[in-house]
Amino acid sequence: MIKFSPVASDKLPEPFCNDKTLNGYLGFDIANGGAECGFSVFRLNGYTMEIIDVVTESDDETVEGFIRSSLNYGANRGVYIAYYKAVSGVNVAKTLGFKENKDNILEGEIPELLAGSCCKKK
Repeated sequence: MIKFSPVASDKLPEPFCNDKTLNGYLGFDIANGGAECGFSVFRLNGYTMEIIDVVTESDDETVEGFIRSSLNYGANRGVYIAYYKAVSGVNVAKTLGFKENKDNILEGEIPELLAGSCCKKK
């Protein structure tokens, strides 16, 4: 089981810890003694948010957990539109419902993204 904990920018790894406009989640693998297993970084901009990075060596379900945790954080603060700008996890983001806009950036409405299908194969 993985615990996703929201953190302020100063708790994020380099180079993100120096940007006060960022927020993120750290993941802790409870089954492995609470070892850190990745992180996500995002920025809130009024009613929009940008997911900037998702870093983990775990499976797609863990990537999905970081994305969903980030989206939920934004939704609880009045954010409605999310942009996915991370290089990793693009296939998972698309599975959740992110679509490329005219600028070739993955975009989606948070209520639809959180209701989207999961990446777990049945």
